[in-house]
Amino acid sequence: MERAQSSREGGFSLLELLVALTILALAMSVVSISASRRSPSFEIQRLSGEASSLFREARLSAQTSGRPARVVFDPEVRELSHAESAKVVVPEGITADLTSAASAGPAAIIFFPDGSSSGGALTFKTEDRSETVSVDWLTSRIDRQEIAE
Repeated sequence: MERAQSSREGGFSLLELLVALTILALAMSVVSISASRRSPSFEIQRLSGEASSLFREARLSAQTSGRPARVVFDPEVRELSHAESAKVVVPEGITADLTSAASAGPAAIIFFPDGSSSGGALTFKTEDRSETVSVDWLTSRIDRQEIAE
């Protein structure tokens, strides 16, 4: 009996090792998530996703209300907005440029009740990455694409 007790005293059980590895894995995932959220690459992805959602909301608003819906980018405030939804604020260090049809007015995309739009493209840039959210004028299809630098 003494032999069984002496071998137990010398090491860790499998359960103890699994608990320690689980804690270590959780700590590493928290560190990697918080590090990726600070990267400019993540910010550009987040911004283009939010802009796409804002464009989709405006398109749906135009189709359901029967009135045109306008999405405007104000370069001085660095803000993309639609009257009936939240705004997308572009943080410092990222440039944004909205190209649209002249009929829509400066820095605006208009969605019409028939499903069409004025069309345009919103581009977000940092030193090492660019991403564009484009709106097709005929179908109002919204696409996101990374631009090779």
